[in-house]
Amino acid sequence: MTYRICRKFISSTFTVEGQLCKVFLEPIREYAPGFWLWNTGFAIGKSRRQLNDWYWRRKNHRRHSIDNHFHGRVGIKAIRQGFEEVLRLRWNIAPGDALVIDSTSGAPDKQYRAFSRWRRYHPEWTVDEVRQEFFWHRPPYIDDPIRDDFEIIGITPSDPLANTMPDRYYDCFLICPKDRDIHLPSQRIADLLGQAPSTLLNVESPP
Repeated sequence: MTYRICRKFISSTFTVEGQLCKVFLEPIREYAPGFWLWNTGFAIGKSRRQLNDWYWRRKNHRRHSIDNHFHGRVGIKAIRQGFEEVLRLRWNIAPGDALVIDSTSGAPDKQYRAFSRWRRYHPEWTVDEVRQEFFWHRPPYIDDPIRDDFEIIGITPSDPLANTMPDRYYDCFLICPKDRDIHLPSQRIADLLGQAPSTLLNVESPP
């Protein structure tokens, strides 16, 4: 069974107290064979065109006018909602892909401190303190041995804003055997599924 994955630009626009905000997710490169790194962008402006100009770094006044405005007029509230929107959108990327949030706003140190506070509730995000970048990998990770014998089907967990620490790791995907004619030893299946036997996708045997 094969599941085709289509990686394309993702965005979401919303308002916070009358301010227009937009989150961007863009696949930028393969960080491992078959697995992609996605860039994350967030901006606050007056129009969709201005927000798009900012993300694509167009050389015009619309873009430059918001370069140094990290959180617009509504302060940290917009940043909180922006981060929550990233948490919702992350389930659109393929299992094993990764997101990066960098601190490249007009106030990079302030941006880095803001995301560092939220990381206390999402400790599975890794941090490059030198480059001030935050990374999240969608489960199952690329080195998870469960990939050797099972196809992975990504799902959105019941709480898309929650962290993906070990107790929620297996809530992020379903699995089904790559070859239903091969019977794995019961101990091998138990070792692979570990703490989450409920993730096994019930696929009917062919007639």
